[in-house]
Amino acid sequence: MVENQNNLTDLIQAHIREAGSNRDSIGRLLVEERGFTPKDGRALADAVCRKMTEERFPPITEMELMLTEDCNQCCDYCFVEGKNPFNPMNWETARKAIDFLFKQSRKKPDLKILFFGGEPMLAFELIREIVLYVEEKQAETGKKVSFDMTTNGTLFDDERASFLSTHSVKYLISIDGDRETHDLHRQTTDGSSSYLRIIHSLPLFKRYQPWLGARMTVHPDTVDRILENVMHLAGLGFNQFLVGPATGIEWSDRGLDTYRDRMIMVTRWLKEEIDKGNNFRINSLEESVAMMGGKSNFWGCRAGRHSITVTARGTIFPCSKMLGVDNLEGIYPLGTLDDGITEINNRLSLCGMVPVERQTCLDCRWADTCMGGCFATNYQATGSPFSPDPFECRLKSRTMEIALAAEEILGAEFFRRLSEKRKPVAPSVIFSPPD
Repeated sequence: MVENQNNLTDLIQAHIREAGSNRDSIGRLLVEERGFTPKDGRALADAVCRKMTEERFPPITEMELMLTEDCNQCCDYCFVEGKNPFNPMNWETARKAIDFLFKQSRKKPDLKILFFGGEPMLAFELIREIVLYVEEKQAETGKKVSFDMTTNGTLFDDERASFLSTHSVKYLISIDGDRETHDLHRQTTDGSSSYLRIIHSLPLFKRYQPWLGARMTVHPDTVDRILENVMHLAGLGFNQFLVGPATGIEWSDRGLDTYRDRMIMVTRWLKEEIDKGNNFRINSLEESVAMMGGKSNFWGCRAGRHSITVTARGTIFPCSKMLGVDNLEGIYPLGTLDDGITEINNRLSLCGMVPVERQTCLDCRWADTCMGGCFATNYQATGSPFSPDPFECRLKSRTMEIALAAEEILGAEFFRRLSEKRKPVAPSVIFSPPD
């Protein structure tokens, strides 16, 4: 009897390491290889998925909620393909998602929820319901949840800003720089200036969230103005900057060299401002320097490992970028809120729990610090999340050159202090002012 159980366990363990294996394929295997009835095969397959989720996979502590697939802008470099007004998340799905996060976080006390879209503020009433429900769950469980949101900043009023402030929902404003730079690629659906809408609401933002972050997406035709745009936004009252190149478009080596050179100029500007006693933060510099801290222990990012994205329909994906591929059909689904994590091999692969061939990375000078790039952009460029996008490799080389220059300009102690401040909880979209 024991021998039969061991053989069955070995059979299932071998199967789940095969590409594409999931709950359904486990059930078929049990029926075809071991004579289980379809009902019993399905029941055992469900039990295998539950055990993997609850005991083998890492706990899930971060969740992106795709509240809506709709947006009131049509930015030409947005990675979310096929945005539409037809699939908003409803309250029942949102509630199930929150319950799923609290359960799958297991004993982890600190959780994070990111409101995403489309434009999440189109679903503000749902945000309100979610926040109030989470606060009830926090009181029941003793867990602490931080809320973040990336927004285009065009749908705020006093009531909304007040609610977000009262309930500690931090938001990051997508703004690329001055009006010429920003409006070039961030068009509104009605043809008006999205830059002017943000500027109109800027006093409201600063009143309710004094420390304000800007998500700056850099395009090849705006890359030479990075420094001027950072300085412009700093002059308007922005304090923190997430600066990064647009992906999924063509970048020349000259354009990437310009990105590197301008970011080093931004670093020198930051040093001058710090010396004057002014507080600003550049996330991309901090993250790049952090990568040089030692050998990376895993391939990829937190997607599918500690973090998931939930769609308006209740489907679970590793991240919003992997969902945004193929007109929101997505890649590497993990399961559903109703069934749980059922795509076992997908999550095993994303968690680094099965071997992944990385031959192209072996001779790279950054092999010990690079985590392999973005799963979604890798897939779009190479057909595999685990085969690096050549653009990401080219960008990585410049990013590490920026990091080396930043450490020299600002000093290793500067980054060490920031790193220590961020250790207790997972990094947030909006961090906080430096000490």
